[in-house]
Formats: sequence, structure tokens, C-alpha cells
Amino acid sequence: MNAYIEIESLRSLINQRSDDRYDECMRMLKRNLNLNFSFSKAEALADPAIQPWFIGLTSGAIAKKPVWDCDYPDPNYELSLDGIKTIDQLCAVYLLNDEKPQKISTAMLVSCRGHELDTLSQLYVRKEIQEFEYEPAPTQIGSWKNLRDYTAPCTDILISDRYILSRKSLLGRNLYQIINTLVRRTRNIPINIVLFVEHNSIASDIDLDDVSNTIKESVEDIVGKEPNVTFVLCPQRPGRPVFHDRLILTNYRAITSGDSFNYFNEQGKVRTTSYGIIISSLAKRCNYVQEKVINTYCDQLRREIAGARIQGDKKSNFLTFR
Repeated sequence: MNAYIEIESLRSLINQRSDDRYDECMRMLKRNLNLNFSFSKAEALADPAIQPWFIGLTSGAIAKKPVWDCDYPDPNYELSLDGIKTIDQLCAVYLLNDEKPQKISTAMLVSCRGHELDTLSQLYVRKEIQEFEYEPAPTQIGSWKNLRDYTAPCTDILISDRYILSRKSLLGRNLYQIINTLVRRTRNIPINIVLFVEHNSIASDIDLDDVSNTIKESVEDIVGKEPNVTFVLCPQRPGRPVFHDRLILTNYRAITSGDSFNYFNEQGKVRTTSYGIIISSLAKRCNYVQEKVINTYCDQLRREIAGARIQGDKKSNFLTFR
């Protein structure tokens, strides 16, 4: 995962050394993130505050050699949904010189000066113990609403689960709750929601327009903007399901399950036999270096699109629809 850092923001971060979160966030910068600085190495070494910090950062093992004078979206113009060009930019963290938050900071991890640790800490799934993964059992989850503390802001949500629309009575306790929980940290951005489902597994009494309208109404109530909702209706392929493991992918999180995300029945009781879910931060080094999440998952989903029927708004920053 890329971190884009401006010089005043770095000075501000260094000045927060007394914060309990500081040491772990420094380890994350060193071991997990690809550092991209908007200033030169000469400027860093000439600065009495930054020089010792940089020497400490580059001693020992480091995730990747830092990039200096890097080119990235101009925070005063391009750092918006219209200016973002790549998935890497959508899933990056930005530490900017700005004194006030950018509008996009309600949907991406974009920090203004003085809030760098607040922003970096959101890359941890379990912030209180600074861990990148959480593997709760269904009984620990209790309700999809309880996962709010493990989420992060997002511009996009991809859900791949061939059975998520298999029973109309389960939508309220599962799909709708999952989406409402994932969007709770986002404000005033039209989130793109894409659902991959097996066409033949959709219950006969489910109307996709009704599902879309329900999602749009509830998300708009939370976020303040109506989302875009798209269904990718995949054909049944013997021996090749949409995904064996069910997947939810957002800008900073991947959630996987060995069973459909229909974990709870109409009364909210556990109905799944799954061991549980894995909520993983995309800042976890193996997720990016091994291209396990962004490239592998999105490539598989793109292949599904090629043979599927698409219904809805057909908008996504991760995927392209014909």
C-alpha cells in the first residue's frame, strides 16, 4: 500500500512522539507501506527534525526504498473521485500539509496536518491492539452491526457471494446490515456498490430493483449521498463457482468467509456453519506484495464480468463495465 507524505505533515507526525500510537505507526510505515515523499531527500537530510527520523526509518529492514519528489494527485485539485486514476491511488493513505480536511477525507484516508496518527491508525483492523487482522466466529459477531469498529472509509464496495440473494427473508439481517455497516465511516460521497451473484441462485420472489432501491435509501440516509448499485449476474458454471470463498472488498479492507454471508436468520440467530470471517487490512504487507487481494481478486471478478449480465448503474472505481 502506498503512503503519500508532504513535508509539513511529516514534521507534525514526528512531533507526536509522545502519543501511545506513535511507535506502532512508525513500524507500520517502515515495514508495511511504500513511502512516497513529495519533497527531496536533500530537504529531508537538511531538516534537523526529519534527519534523525529518516535515519532511524531506513536502518534495518524496510518495506521498500522510499520514493522522493514523487508524482501523485494534487491534493488541491486532483485528489477527488474525478482525479483519482488508479486502484493504488484509491487504496493509498495521504498525509497532507492542509490545515483543514479535504472533502475526499470522508471516503479515503486523507489526513490534514495534526491528524496523521488518527489517519494511520485506521489502517489497523483492531485499533486498540494495533493488529491488521481479526477473525471472529459467528457467535462473536452477534450481528453485522457489531463490525463497525473494524471498518474504514470507502469509495467502493465489492461483494462476491453467489447465495447472498437466495432468500428474501435473510436480506434484512445480512446483506442490508453488512452494507449499512461498511458505509458508516463515509460521508457525502456516492459510494459504488457492486454485487456478484449466481443468477440461478436468486430467489424467485426477489426483485433486483427493489433490492437496489432499499440499498440506495438506507445508504443515502447514512452517507448523505445516494450510492450507485450494480448487480453482476453470473451464469452457473459446473465446477467453477463465482468464488468458493465469499469476498467483500473495499478501499482498505478485505473480508472473506468460507460460507455465504447469510450468517443470521430472520430472528438474528446464527444459522451458518462457517468458522467465521477474516477481516484483513490491505496495509498488511502480504496482501499487497503478494498481490493477493487487489490484483488477484479484481482480476477474477473482471473475468466473471466478461460472461455475466450486468444490471444497475454500472459504476465502479475498481472495475469497468461494458
